[in-house]
Parts: sequence; C-alpha cells; structure tokens
Amino acid sequence: MECRERVLATLNLEEPDRVPSHTIYIDANNVDNILGKPQISDFDTLEQIKRENPENWREEMSNLLESVETSVFSRCVEAAINVGLDCMQVGIIPLEFVDVPDDKRDLMKDIFGRIWEAKNNEGNFNPYYLYGTMNSLEKWKETKENIQGPMTEKYTKIVKKFYRRINKKHKDKIFVIVTNDLAGVFESASQGMGMTYYSRMLHKNPRFIKEVHEVVAEFTAECYKSYMEAAAEVFVESGDLAYHTGPMMSPKKFNELLLPAYKIITDTVHERGGKIVLHTDGQITPLLDFIIDCGFDGLHSLEPTANVDLALVKKKVGDKLCLLGNIDVAHVLTYGTKQEVYDAVKYAIKTAGPGGGFIVSAANMHPAVKAPNLRWMVKATKEFGKYPLRF
Repeated sequence: MECRERVLATLNLEEPDRVPSHTIYIDANNVDNILGKPQISDFDTLEQIKRENPENWREEMSNLLESVETSVFSRCVEAAINVGLDCMQVGIIPLEFVDVPDDKRDLMKDIFGRIWEAKNNEGNFNPYYLYGTMNSLEKWKETKENIQGPMTEKYTKIVKKFYRRINKKHKDKIFVIVTNDLAGVFESASQGMGMTYYSRMLHKNPRFIKEVHEVVAEFTAECYKSYMEAAAEVFVESGDLAYHTGPMMSPKKFNELLLPAYKIITDTVHERGGKIVLHTDGQITPLLDFIIDCGFDGLHSLEPTANVDLALVKKKVGDKLCLLGNIDVAHVLTYGTKQEVYDAVKYAIKTAGPGGGFIVSAANMHPAVKAPNLRWMVKATKEFGKYPLRF
C-alpha cells in the first residue's frame, strides 16, 4: 500500500498492510538536524529586516509570514519523508508581528487576540503563547467582526495556495494532512480571552462562550473547505481539553458549550468526504463519549504520562474511533534508548493494533525530542506492525 491508502484504511477502522506512523510535527531544530541547516535562518531574515527597515519591520515581516510558514512546513514534510513517516500534518497559523508598548520582545498577535513571542529555536521561529487580549465584550465584538469579515476572506485564499504548494511537491512520498495547530477552537477561545476571563465568563455568561467557540469553528470550517478544494482529505482539530488529572471542564459543560462548535467542523469535513481527528493531551478518558458525539473519526495523543490506559480506550471506543499516539515524549522519544523506543512501540501496537484502527504517533512534539528516536519509532512500527499481527 502507498501512504495515503494505508492511512485512509486505518481511519476507516480497517487493517491495512501494516500500522501507519505519524507525528503532529517535527520541530525546526530537528528538521535542521535531519536535512541540514538552511543558508539563511528565519531569525537571520528577521535581524536583516530590522536593520534595513527599523521603523516598519513588523509590517514587512508580517507580509513574509505566509512564505515563511510554507517553507517551514515544507521542510517539516521533507524531514518526515526522510525519517520514513506515513503522514505529516501542515497548517497555516494566522499571526502577524505587532508592537506592544514597553515590550522589547519580538511579539506576534493572532486573529483570536492571543499574544505570542517569536522564540528563537536555533534560528527558527517557535511561537510561544504569552497572554490573551480579548477580555471584554467590546473587544469580542471587534474580534468577531474581523474574523467573520476580512480574516475569513484572507485566510481561505492563503490556505488553498499553501496546501497546494506543499502537497504537490510531496504527495508521492507521504500523505500530507491538515492541522489547525495553535488555532484550535477551544484553545483559541480560552487563550484568546485568557483563562481567568474565560473561566469567569464560563459561569457568568455561558452563551457568550458558546458563541465564541462557534465563530472560531465557522472560521475553521471555511478554511477547511478551501483546503479540500486544494485536495486535502484528512484534518486534525487541535485543542488540549484536559490536564494530566482530568478534563478542564465537566463533560456536561463540554457538551453544552463546545460540542455544537465541533459539529460545525466535523459536519463540514464529512459532507465533503473527508476524515477528521481530534488532538488533545491529558487524561481524556472521561471525554470519550463526548469526542464520539462531536463526530470525530479519530483521537490523537493518548498520552501515557497522563495515565491514559490504551487498553481501556481501545476496548471502549476502538470500534468507533481510530486511535493515534501513545508514544511518550517526556522520556522515550527524548532520552530513551533504542530498546525503550522499540518496547513502547511494540506495546502500543500489541494493545491497540488488533483489528486495525491504530496509527503509531508521538503523543506530542517539542524541540527536545531526538531525531534518532523518531527513526527508531518508525523502524519499530514497520517491524512489529505488519498485518496480520503476530504477538
């Protein structure tokens, strides 16, 4: 089977020729380790523009972000091919550089009101969330008008061109899927407001929270339509809904305030024949029914350090959800030996692989993950994941 056929069969809860492999991302420092550093880094470009245009460098850099993100994700896909992964996700992040008085950091703001610092990851941009600014009904009204008007028009055009360029270049070697990483519905709303204001309004004005979720979801759905016009077939909705100890809200609250928004997205994808996966870290076992009711086809992370019991999840929802993840990034893919990586992959496949519907994936990704460990993960998947499984 080719990568695309293998992944789609698995998302359909079938047994392909072997278990596929995936990661949500490969951080730029590891991309550089795998492919070699580019001659000019993102921060080289930033510093050059600052020198040449000290008054208007933020506007100039903002205009370059589309091409920077295309380059970053294209190199990420190239690195994934080099490692041997079956699929890799890409997606535009709606950011621009901004000037905040008395703050000397390189700051960016997204269309949902979040402020990010452009951290330097060995010469590469690494957006780091700082705080939210959408902390009043008046600011939400302005944000809503912006999202529903110019931002939807702008980004539906950008994402189509972005995905088409990357997929055309790499589709014969890997299955390129789409994510809204850093722009998922729940995190865009809660972080855009800041968790303090979000939590206050959650109890004081839940209709407001529901509206914010749905407006972000409508923006996401419009972007997904454009991605699909450029031949995208699989999507990953990103949003951490749980702590290590359990969900951030009760399942009842999630059903009332977030499920309708997620249904906007999942219905949009399904109406056009696509598949959609939810990514969330944390202890998500109490939310399994919610995830199914939202219409998701798969669930990613299954974080072992949050004590997610892979066997229990497989037993409860393995006939309804494709499961992705469970390979630890706190130790196994960061400091682990080859044997530890092989043992983790073997356990995951033995536990969740029978009958199909399982994709080996790092539970998350961060710059400390080691490229050799990713290669061991892929090699172990190919060794232990051939169907019929033999354990």
